[in-house]
Amino acid sequence: MRVLAFTDPSDGGMSRAVVWYPTDAPETLARRGPFTFRVAEGAPVAEGRHPLVMLSHGSGGSAFGHADTAMALARRGYVVAAVHHRGNTFDDDRDAGTERMWRNRPAQLSAALDHVLADPDLAGRIDADRIGAFGFSAGGYTVLVAAGGVAELGRIADHCRTPPDGERFCDLGNEETQARIEARDPRIRAAVLAAPVGVPFHKDGLAGVTIPIRLYRSERDEQIASSQVDGLRDRLPSPPEYEVIRDAGHFAFLMPMPAAIAAEVGPPASDPPGFDRAAFHERLNAEIADFFDRALAIERQGR
Repeated sequence: MRVLAFTDPSDGGMSRAVVWYPTDAPETLARRGPFTFRVAEGAPVAEGRHPLVMLSHGSGGSAFGHADTAMALARRGYVVAAVHHRGNTFDDDRDAGTERMWRNRPAQLSAALDHVLADPDLAGRIDADRIGAFGFSAGGYTVLVAAGGVAELGRIADHCRTPPDGERFCDLGNEETQARIEARDPRIRAAVLAAPVGVPFHKDGLAGVTIPIRLYRSERDEQIASSQVDGLRDRLPSPPEYEVIRDAGHFAFLMPMPAAIAAEVGPPASDPPGFDRAAFHERLNAEIADFFDRALAIERQGR
């Protein structure tokens, strides 16, 4: 694991990405905030050329929010670069709900990808023809734009005038704007979207999304209404792999939180009664790795 700094294309400031990767070095305990990881921090990347997965967190989240998924992919031979979306993170959320947020996120994802592919310690170890992306919530929107989707932000305001009962998506705050966001990154060849923001995408705006997609919806999502995800599924030009996670809330896709900080973190650390997030992640992480193996045509010995 290592942290890379890169130039934010929106204003020239410094953003960062956390990179996880396969290595032959021994693992030790590393602490980041309330989290403890068993990693080989700063170690060299294992020999060979590895597929890459870009990771985009949700609004107000963190590059470490999906660390268990990133580590599971790294142990399957992937390099994973988790973008810390400056201006829309837990420690810098000044752009939440604004046109700037929706515009900057895909640009930051591509800028981070540029930097990872140019990094002298990583470039020779990455197979640039096998790049995927994972996005959660607003990160799902981010990845979908990078995959070729054209977002119409006016659709968000229209949706939020009469939002579905119980949906908290509109609490994010949404500017009245008719901006269109188009930022396709042709290097991304496959994508996993977990409880994604779907309303900005008209059917015509999804016509350019031709890569393989795996789509997840939480059955008891309190943030993103089922109509957002189901509507996105129905508007995509090719049927995605699709799964509804029974009894899951919106934040089920985040790494299980340490009990000591659950009360402080609030909703992102909690699940509906009876839902076992840790058990779910055992399955989820294997499913995501299997999908990318198939979609990026990764051959594994013994598989």
